[in-house]
Amino acid sequence: MDVVSHATWGYLSLRRAKPELAKWGALAGAAPDMLYFIPFALERSLRDGTFQKFPTGLSFVLPRMRYAPGIWRENGPPMPQELVDAYHSYYVYTHSLVILGLAVGALWLLRRRRRLLWLTIPYALHILMDIPTHERYLTPFLYPISMWTFKGISWGHPWIFWPNWIALAGTGVWLYWKSKMSTFPDKI
Repeated sequence: MDVVSHATWGYLSLRRAKPELAKWGALAGAAPDMLYFIPFALERSLRDGTFQKFPTGLSFVLPRMRYAPGIWRENGPPMPQELVDAYHSYYVYTHSLVILGLAVGALWLLRRRRRLLWLTIPYALHILMDIPTHERYLTPFLYPISMWTFKGISWGHPWIFWPNWIALAGTGVWLYWKSKMSTFPDKI
């Protein structure tokens, strides 16, 4: 699924239960992709020398991220080796429910900032949504126990893309309506 959808689902997943954490929920919802993409982009730009040319933010990677259309589809063009390498270097770790569970367990045992454990909901939701919506860059959600993956339907397919955005809009409207209705006293 795309990062914007993940961030929006992350926001919406915490909007009602923990409104003060909803904005952080958006970041947590996008985190698995960001924690994979940013180190990959920095590593590549430092290696290629493009970081020195564009020292102002992540704009230095955008021109180089233009891959062939359909690259995420099973019948698309060959996956560039740099993406295959990034998959094994970062993606398997950031998209693992096992590693997320270990991190949550460590935070729980350390008794530090337990309130932030709410952010594991949008993070886990990201992983769970990627499992059935990745056709090529499959999600190893059981890593390091297993590299088993599920081949789903690409998130760019109209059967996935449009229902996702309709569900996002509907959920957003519903949450907005519920918050407005809770501010009005019930009529007897």
